[in-house]
Amino acid sequence: MRVSGLTRREFLVLSAGCALEACSASLSSANSGVTQWGSEGLRDGSFLRPRAIGVHDDRVYVVDTTGRVQIFDRDGVFLGMWKVPEFDNGTPTAVGFGLDGRVLIPDTHYSRILEYSPEGELLEQWGSYGQSDGQFVYPTGIVQSPSGSYYISEYGEDAEQVQVYDSDRSYLRQWGSHGGDAGQFNRAMAIAMGPSEVLYVADTTNHRVQCFDTEGELLRVIGEPGEALGELKFPHDIAVAPDGSLLVCEYGSHRISRFDPDGGFAAAYGAPGRSPGEFNSPRGVAVSEDGDVFVADTDNHRIQRFPLEMLA
Repeated sequence: MRVSGLTRREFLVLSAGCALEACSASLSSANSGVTQWGSEGLRDGSFLRPRAIGVHDDRVYVVDTTGRVQIFDRDGVFLGMWKVPEFDNGTPTAVGFGLDGRVLIPDTHYSRILEYSPEGELLEQWGSYGQSDGQFVYPTGIVQSPSGSYYISEYGEDAEQVQVYDSDRSYLRQWGSHGGDAGQFNRAMAIAMGPSEVLYVADTTNHRVQCFDTEGELLRVIGEPGEALGELKFPHDIAVAPDGSLLVCEYGSHRISRFDPDGGFAAAYGAPGRSPGEFNSPRGVAVSEDGDVFVADTDNHRIQRFPLEMLA
């Protein structure tokens, strides 16, 4: 599929991107161990503010603000692309994966879940706008447990919560409300599952990550507001590493922070900037099964990859 009906701004961005010979090529920095790819534009392999990223079976899926879902190999080689059905109201904020390998996309601003084949065929869509059982306001993240249940983070109006559905996508329960107390949320922007089916929720505007069991019982809170190491500033996305540690993408501090499974701070990587290993308002993080970290470096219009050991 190709982009059609371009606005004047999009045409100018595309024209500028075409002038960059390496706009979709991968660039590796030997000194830092960082690999990066992408630049601002509408060509295959370029981005307009990539905001969601997921990795599965050595494929990297990236959603940007044009509604494109682009597929790359782990070195940044472009493999394919599709577009979500609608994106005038806004674009998805997360990419997840089902037990069968389906690509699960919370279509945030259209109050539904989209399920695709790995190649981009739309297989299922479910949910509608509202606050009744089985409805969403702004779904932001999705994870499927080993038993098949779906856990979906959500915000908007009074819907600051986690919703739970069974493997047939039937509504089961929910927990959470708007606020700053333990167990409450203010912009629940992402959800991930760790060992023993512990659920982590990025409580973005409360500047913390909250941990729950699958019934919604609060286990612990990770982080507190601030910019010092171990503190969090607008954690926008989260991912669980193969060793069970938690990676937190801090939109406000332009870095990735790593916490032990028990919530203790381990390390941070990144700083504001455009050089390899620097970020500009990153909004997405993912980690491969062998421990490579992938970051949607949003306002730098690129993806960066580095080994988990750099967060030690």
